[in-house]
Amino acid sequence: MTFQGLAWISALICLAQVSSMPTDCRLHWTLITRTHNLLLKVSGPFPAQCLDDKVEISLPESALLYDDSEQGVGFTKVVYKALTKIDTLFENDGFPQSWNEQTTENFQNVVYRQIEESKCILRKMQKGENDFSARDAALTDYFEKLTKLLKDKEFNDCAWEIVRHEILRILQFIVVESSDKLF
Repeated sequence: MTFQGLAWISALICLAQVSSMPTDCRLHWTLITRTHNLLLKVSGPFPAQCLDDKVEISLPESALLYDDSEQGVGFTKVVYKALTKIDTLFENDGFPQSWNEQTTENFQNVVYRQIEESKCILRKMQKGENDFSARDAALTDYFEKLTKLLKDKEFNDCAWEIVRHEILRILQFIVVESSDKLF
């Protein structure tokens, strides 16, 4: 009995030690794919009643292109910034009733987890940032348009579906752009 208790205490100490270890400073690319898939499952296809409202906002592809210099520093940082901007958009709780509540919550949790686990990206990477300000400006402009769309349409269901569609596009672009370079 004493041996069993000692074994449990040892296991708990090991678990506490491992869970308190700092995480490495990087984006978890498999979570980007998971984020995309969760957002895809939040709702069905684009609603027919919203087709008249549908607008395509120009995707900032130049900001999201992988650059081989400095191991894709600019790309990694802009993906992190995109996640923070997605998180900001989804801080509003006025999502459509048709969206799956649990899947929406899981999506938000995965985005938040990615941001929290990779905050150090902005501090850590100092070299190769000569193109980051232009990338950041293009990305900021894109997300400002999404925010304006939501506000102009008073956060209605169709506006959220348009935003969901746009975020799916940007996440898909990131997944495709990074797949053969980072995985």
